[in-house]
Amino acid sequence: MIPLSGDDLRWLDAAARIALPYRGTTGENPTVGAIIVSPDGVMLGRGVTAPGGRPHAEPQALAMAGEKARGATLYVTLEPCNHYGRTPPCVDAVIASGVGRVVVGATDPDPRTAGEGIQRLRAAGIPVTVADRHAPSQELHEGFFSRIQRGRPFVTAKLAVSADGMIGLADKGNVPITGAAARRWTHMQRALSNAVMVGGHTAILDHPRLNVRLPGLEDRKPLRVIVLAREQMNHIANLDTQGTVFIIENGEPESVSHRHEAVESVSDIIESPSDDGRPNLLAGLEKLGQRGISTVLVEGGARLNDALLDAGLIDRFHLLESKIEIGPHGVPATVHPSLPHRLTQLGFAPVDNRMLGCDRLTTFENKQDQ
Repeated sequence: MIPLSGDDLRWLDAAARIALPYRGTTGENPTVGAIIVSPDGVMLGRGVTAPGGRPHAEPQALAMAGEKARGATLYVTLEPCNHYGRTPPCVDAVIASGVGRVVVGATDPDPRTAGEGIQRLRAAGIPVTVADRHAPSQELHEGFFSRIQRGRPFVTAKLAVSADGMIGLADKGNVPITGAAARRWTHMQRALSNAVMVGGHTAILDHPRLNVRLPGLEDRKPLRVIVLAREQMNHIANLDTQGTVFIIENGEPESVSHRHEAVESVSDIIESPSDDGRPNLLAGLEKLGQRGISTVLVEGGARLNDALLDAGLIDRFHLLESKIEIGPHGVPATVHPSLPHRLTQLGFAPVDNRMLGCDRLTTFENKQDQ
């Protein structure tokens, strides 16, 4: 691959930057950013994949640039698509525009395109430069890449822990642990996700809304996903089912009465093979991926997080550490002695460490995924 110039890198960074705030809004389509730049370095047009996934970024940027796009450079975070869906291939619009050059942040793993968009551009006489693992483009599209290449969404876990290693009270469930800055940050993570997942214990005890409560972003509505074990199914009728998908085991009930009546009262169920009465998490995530869900934010408790970690299904882990202590009646964050130590043992590495008000945020990434 040809190295990007400093100007190329800055414009490609900008294309990813304008798209990132809209991640989670474009349905099953990737959230692409595109910028048209004149030969003398003036931005002529810009576009981001529209809510719901259409129109795509490139036609919007080209429409804004108009005739000035001829001879200009298109910077786009993902290879222009080369297949018909509800709209024609973006590569057709790029060729017809007469742009003089295209810089691509990442190739498209979708087998319907998978390099063919780049080949068609080059066959039309348009030089194409593909970035070598452009980090902002990779991060922007990590959910789409995971769904296409691994058949499941990119999974990020978020856990707030007290100074004494607790996440709540045994008899009261969730209690305030973090401050306002960390809560705002959490709502932004929801806004950027396709779905938010909790376990049955958390749902039954806390009845979390899992919505976005930030001014101007109230219309962001990530899908609520609740994972229910067999013994929790009788509680399903007491949970909020609006905008919620339940992942349940599909084996025969052994200890739960009226299981079928409770389940049949809910309209959106994903049945997953049973692991000793608990749904198989990988199978459940794969079925979410089949629905076009690319990113899942897990806000569960110790049980769900430990189960996902045991199954190797968490790609990123956000650990929020508070200065507040809960005390001896608290619920431990994990059955293991130290959560950071366990993450390290599982192949995670810290990639970010910063303060959110008076709370510390440490982000770990699963390096075994890379």
